[in-house]
Amino acid sequence: MTLNDYQQQAMAFRLPTADSLYALLNLCSEVGELQGLIAKTIRDGVDKENYPTLLKKELGDILWCLSAVCLDNGYLLEDIAKTNIAKLAKRKEAGTIGGIGDNR
Repeated sequence: MTLNDYQQQAMAFRLPTADSLYALLNLCSEVGELQGLIAKTIRDGVDKENYPTLLKKELGDILWCLSAVCLDNGYLLEDIAKTNIAKLAKRKEAGTIGGIGDNR
């Protein structure tokens, strides 16, 4: 499955009320759920039996929301991925991959 295939299939589950604001806010919420899961592993230790499944589910929820936000702004996931790889390659070539700031 390609990223664009995923995006197309995932959006088939989008409810009519899940508008662009919902998608953006829910992306933040899902990232918060991932942070909460990780925080609990720090506090309680890793539940080796359930953690991998829970992590995978949270990452999937984040991917769904990201797909929606991208689509709402006219982007396909593969375009975002390619742009990000190009940016990282440019930073690595310039020796700034470990630096600070967006425009390096």
